Amino acid sequence: MEAGYQELARAGERGVAINALAARLGVTKGSFYWHFKDRGELLRALLDRWAHERTDEVLGLALGSTDDPRERLRRIQALGREIAPIDRAMRLWAQHDPAAEEAVRHADRGLLGHIAACLEDLGFGAEDARLRALLMLRSWVGGYLIPSGGASEGTDPGDRMMEILLGR
Repeated sequence: MEAGYQELARAGERGVAINALAARLGVTKGSFYWHFKDRGELLRALLDRWAHERTDEVLGLALGSTDDPRERLRRIQALGREIAPIDRAMRLWAQHDPAAEEAVRHADRGLLGHIAACLEDLGFGAEDARLRALLMLRSWVGGYLIPSGGASEGTDPGDRMMEILLGR
């Protein structure tokens, strides 16, 4: 699965090929078929894991043991940067595949719910929290599509952007 995600991030879903994965892992194609019936089953497993397990893993790591909603938001933002290559690949895949689109929507619903809950904990009303959560997610996702740089070359504007989005 991890090799499949790495290949997906590197080459997109069309680049996830049994021969390439077997060669990369140093195993036979028969070994691959021991785990997955065919390429389609692997792709479905990648989508299912992304929609459920990966999202839960990311949120579990992000939220950890802190009750501080600002810290939880910072952790979600930081982990979002770590998973950006695979997230980007999943979102590109979702542009032309309904199953991938549903996996991304499912993952986003969970993430938006957690972000909105953090914002409500910070005192925002439910509707305002929902809209701000959507703005945050869109800015984070857009962050890997826009070349770095900006106001001060070499500085990450993420913390300042979050403060602006948390402003009243």
